[in-house]
Amino acid sequence: MILRFFLGLWVFCATAAVAQNMPLPFADDTKASRISVTITPDPLSMKGLSPSLVAARQQLHAHQPVSDANLIKLSEAGYGLAAQTYARRLISAGATVNTPSDVAYYSAIAVGTGRVWTLPDMIKAMMRLDPATEPRDRLRKYIQVLYPYAWAGNTLALDAVIEFNGKGKLFGELSESTRDKILEQSQRNGDGRVELRLAVALLEQVNLTKEQQGWARSYLQRAQTSSHLGIMTSAQNLVALMDKTYAANE
Repeated sequence: MILRFFLGLWVFCATAAVAQNMPLPFADDTKASRISVTITPDPLSMKGLSPSLVAARQQLHAHQPVSDANLIKLSEAGYGLAAQTYARRLISAGATVNTPSDVAYYSAIAVGTGRVWTLPDMIKAMMRLDPATEPRDRLRKYIQVLYPYAWAGNTLALDAVIEFNGKGKLFGELSESTRDKILEQSQRNGDGRVELRLAVALLEQVNLTKEQQGWARSYLQRAQTSSHLGIMTSAQNLVALMDKTYAANE
């Protein structure tokens, strides 16, 4: 409990100090956060669309007004531009706060067609979702989109995968296979930032098991080898904090 309380203070206070030593974003973050993956390509033809939706799609590409109802139908048919347009319309109306599930879902459709510029909006809305009430089909969509982006090296998606995996979180407990993929991608990145995030995510929990303590130490040991001073120092401080806290509890 003491460690969790300190972590709250550390994240609130020390992060600002660490950030002063840490380029924000990292040198390769801007480029890496723009890595795009096409998971569900936009349909190449309008076959199967009703005449009204054909007209709506043409209006959309001509930058003419399209109704919400038609944007939704085109989005459900897999048209990423329609989903992106509708998501932005929702955001402009304040839906990120009021109905974040709709923003996240339609943003996910857009991102799945390769529109990486909508990824930040998708993640921001997902942060407001309730794991207990979010529809399962929408959760599957978020996973379908985020994971391929993360494994392709998109740092924003990788951070989101870490954020949404865990006990009581949107995607549930972190599986061994997902953890292995995260660490594999982190090794490619090579800066220790992911390992530090994984450790902090664990240490924020109450009453860690011996196994969880072992994982946290393992992550921090990796982060301590980072060439980035802010990451290395933060990891060292947390290792010292773990030594003090858990030694006192034994």
